[in-house]
Amino acid sequence: MKSRAVRLSMTAAAIIGLMLAVNVPAASAKDKNTNVKLVVYSKTVGLHTQDGNSSGIDHGDLFYREQAISLTPGGPIIGVAYSQAEVVSHHEEDNVDVRRITIQEKLPKGVLYVNGLTELVRGELPRPGWTATYAVVGGTGKYAKARGTSSLLLMPDGMTFKVTYRLSLS
Repeated sequence: MKSRAVRLSMTAAAIIGLMLAVNVPAASAKDKNTNVKLVVYSKTVGLHTQDGNSSGIDHGDLFYREQAISLTPGGPIIGVAYSQAEVVSHHEEDNVDVRRITIQEKLPKGVLYVNGLTELVRGELPRPGWTATYAVVGGTGKYAKARGTSSLLLMPDGMTFKVTYRLSLS
Protein backbone atom coordinates (compact mmCIF):
# COMPACT_ATOMS: atom_id res chain seq x y z
CA MET A 1 0.00 0.00 0.00
CA LYS A 2 2.80 2.39 0.93
CA SER A 3 4.62 1.86 -2.38
CA ARG A 4 1.44 2.72 -4.32
CA ALA A 5 1.16 6.03 -2.45
CA VAL A 6 4.83 6.73 -3.18
CA ARG A 7 4.31 5.96 -6.88
CA LEU A 8 1.25 8.24 -7.03
CA SER A 9 3.19 11.05 -5.30
CA MET A 10 6.10 10.63 -7.71
CA THR A 11 3.72 10.60 -10.69
CA ALA A 12 1.97 13.76 -9.44
CA ALA A 13 5.35 15.45 -8.91
CA ALA A 14 6.44 14.48 -12.43
CA ILE A 15 3.22 15.86 -13.96
CA ILE A 16 3.55 19.13 -12.03
CA GLY A 17 7.19 19.35 -13.11
CA LEU A 18 6.22 18.90 -16.77
CA MET A 19 3.48 21.52 -16.48
CA LEU A 20 5.94 24.01 -15.01
CA ALA A 21 8.56 23.22 -17.65
CA VAL A 22 6.08 23.99 -20.44
CA ASN A 23 5.09 27.37 -18.96
CA VAL A 24 8.46 28.70 -17.77
CA PRO A 25 10.95 30.30 -20.18
CA ALA A 26 14.34 28.61 -20.56
CA ALA A 27 16.13 30.29 -17.66
CA SER A 28 17.00 29.40 -14.10
CA ALA A 29 14.89 30.70 -11.21
CA LYS A 30 17.85 32.89 -10.16
CA ASP A 31 18.16 34.48 -13.61
CA LYS A 32 16.24 37.77 -13.42
CA ASN A 33 17.24 38.72 -17.00
CA THR A 34 15.06 36.13 -18.73
CA ASN A 35 16.01 35.81 -22.39
CA VAL A 36 13.38 34.21 -24.60
CA LYS A 37 13.23 33.17 -28.25
CA LEU A 38 9.67 33.00 -29.56
CA VAL A 39 8.69 32.00 -33.11
CA VAL A 40 5.18 32.65 -34.45
CA TYR A 41 3.57 32.73 -37.88
CA SER A 42 1.51 35.77 -38.77
CA LYS A 43 -0.83 35.39 -41.77
CA THR A 44 -2.34 38.44 -43.44
CA VAL A 45 -6.15 38.41 -43.28
CA GLY A 46 -6.67 42.05 -44.22
CA LEU A 47 -4.59 44.61 -46.11
CA HIS A 48 -5.70 48.17 -46.85
CA THR A 49 -3.91 51.15 -48.31
CA GLN A 50 -4.72 54.84 -47.95
CA ASP A 51 -3.40 57.29 -50.51
CA GLY A 52 -3.61 60.54 -48.58
CA ASN A 53 -2.52 62.94 -51.29
CA SER A 54 -1.67 62.88 -55.00
CA SER A 55 -1.98 59.54 -56.74
CA GLY A 56 1.00 57.24 -56.43
CA ILE A 57 3.17 56.58 -53.41
CA ASP A 58 4.15 59.71 -51.54
CA HIS A 59 4.79 60.96 -47.99
CA GLY A 60 1.98 60.03 -45.61
CA ASP A 61 0.53 57.14 -47.61
CA LEU A 62 -0.49 54.30 -45.28
CA PHE A 63 -0.57 50.51 -45.42
CA TYR A 64 -2.66 48.69 -42.75
CA ARG A 65 -2.50 44.94 -42.04
CA GLU A 66 -4.46 42.61 -39.81
CA GLN A 67 -2.86 39.21 -39.23
CA ALA A 68 -3.84 35.93 -37.56
CA ILE A 69 -1.03 34.56 -35.35
CA SER A 70 -0.31 30.84 -34.91
CA LEU A 71 2.56 28.75 -33.58
CA THR A 72 2.84 26.80 -36.85
CA PRO A 73 2.04 27.80 -40.45
CA GLY A 74 -1.72 27.35 -40.84
CA GLY A 75 -2.06 26.19 -37.22
CA PRO A 76 -4.70 27.19 -34.67
CA ILE A 77 -4.97 30.96 -34.20
CA ILE A 78 -3.54 32.11 -30.86
CA GLY A 79 -3.54 35.88 -31.39
CA VAL A 80 -3.85 38.81 -33.75
CA ALA A 81 -1.43 41.44 -35.05
CA TYR A 82 -2.18 44.94 -36.31
CA SER A 83 0.42 46.89 -38.26
CA GLN A 84 0.69 50.24 -39.93
CA ALA A 85 3.35 51.32 -42.40
CA GLU A 86 3.60 55.01 -43.25
CA VAL A 87 5.70 56.30 -46.15
CA VAL A 88 8.05 58.83 -44.55
CA SER A 89 10.48 59.30 -47.44
CA HIS A 90 10.99 58.20 -51.00
CA HIS A 91 13.89 58.30 -53.40
CA GLU A 92 12.64 58.54 -56.98
CA GLU A 93 16.13 58.06 -58.44
CA ASP A 94 16.55 54.75 -56.52
CA ASN A 95 12.86 53.78 -56.88
CA VAL A 96 12.71 53.16 -53.10
CA ASP A 97 10.39 54.34 -50.35
CA VAL A 98 11.09 54.33 -46.62
CA ARG A 99 8.27 53.27 -44.31
CA ARG A 100 7.87 53.71 -40.56
CA ILE A 101 6.41 50.50 -39.14
CA THR A 102 4.38 50.04 -35.96
CA ILE A 103 3.06 46.61 -34.96
CA GLN A 104 0.96 45.44 -32.01
CA GLU A 105 0.86 41.66 -31.50
CA LYS A 106 -1.85 40.45 -29.12
CA LEU A 107 -0.70 37.09 -27.74
CA PRO A 108 -2.31 34.87 -25.06
CA LYS A 109 -0.30 36.38 -22.16
CA GLY A 110 0.01 40.00 -23.29
CA VAL A 111 0.73 42.40 -26.13
CA LEU A 112 4.09 43.12 -27.79
CA TYR A 113 4.84 46.54 -29.30
CA VAL A 114 7.23 46.73 -32.26
CA ASN A 115 8.68 49.73 -34.16
CA GLY A 116 11.05 50.07 -37.09
CA LEU A 117 11.88 51.34 -40.56
CA THR A 118 11.96 49.43 -43.82
CA GLU A 119 12.79 50.19 -47.44
CA LEU A 120 10.84 48.69 -50.32
CA VAL A 121 10.55 49.18 -54.05
CA ARG A 122 8.47 52.33 -54.36
CA GLY A 123 4.78 51.58 -53.89
CA GLU A 124 5.16 47.81 -53.72
CA LEU A 125 4.36 45.30 -51.01
CA PRO A 126 6.96 42.87 -49.65
CA ARG A 127 7.53 39.75 -51.78
CA PRO A 128 8.34 36.19 -50.67
CA GLY A 129 11.84 36.04 -49.17
CA TRP A 130 11.68 39.65 -47.90
CA THR A 131 13.22 40.12 -44.46
CA ALA A 132 13.31 42.91 -41.88
CA THR A 133 14.30 43.31 -38.25
CA TYR A 134 12.53 45.75 -35.94
CA ALA A 135 12.85 46.79 -32.29
CA VAL A 136 10.57 45.39 -29.60
CA VAL A 137 9.94 48.43 -27.42
CA GLY A 138 7.69 46.99 -24.72
CA GLY A 139 4.43 45.31 -24.04
CA THR A 140 1.76 44.40 -21.53
CA GLY A 141 1.13 41.39 -19.30
CA LYS A 142 3.94 38.83 -19.55
CA TYR A 143 5.70 41.21 -21.97
CA ALA A 144 5.44 44.38 -19.81
CA LYS A 145 9.23 44.85 -19.68
CA ALA A 146 10.04 43.25 -23.04
CA ARG A 147 12.95 44.59 -25.06
CA GLY A 148 14.61 42.97 -28.03
CA THR A 149 14.11 42.34 -31.73
CA SER A 150 11.44 41.01 -34.05
CA SER A 151 12.82 39.48 -37.28
CA LEU A 152 10.36 38.85 -40.11
CA LEU A 153 10.65 36.57 -43.13
CA LEU A 154 7.86 36.55 -45.73
CA MET A 155 7.11 32.92 -46.56
CA PRO A 156 6.62 31.56 -50.12
CA ASP A 157 2.81 31.99 -49.97
CA GLY A 158 3.34 35.76 -49.88
CA MET A 159 0.81 36.08 -47.03
CA THR A 160 2.52 34.52 -43.99
CA PHE A 161 5.40 36.02 -42.06
CA LYS A 162 7.67 33.88 -39.88
CA VAL A 163 8.32 36.15 -36.91
CA THR A 164 11.26 35.38 -34.61
CA TYR A 165 11.36 37.32 -31.37
CA ARG A 166 14.53 37.55 -29.28
CA LEU A 167 13.43 39.14 -26.03
CA SER A 168 14.66 40.14 -22.62
CA LEU A 169 11.68 40.12 -20.24
CA SER A 170 13.22 41.91 -17.29
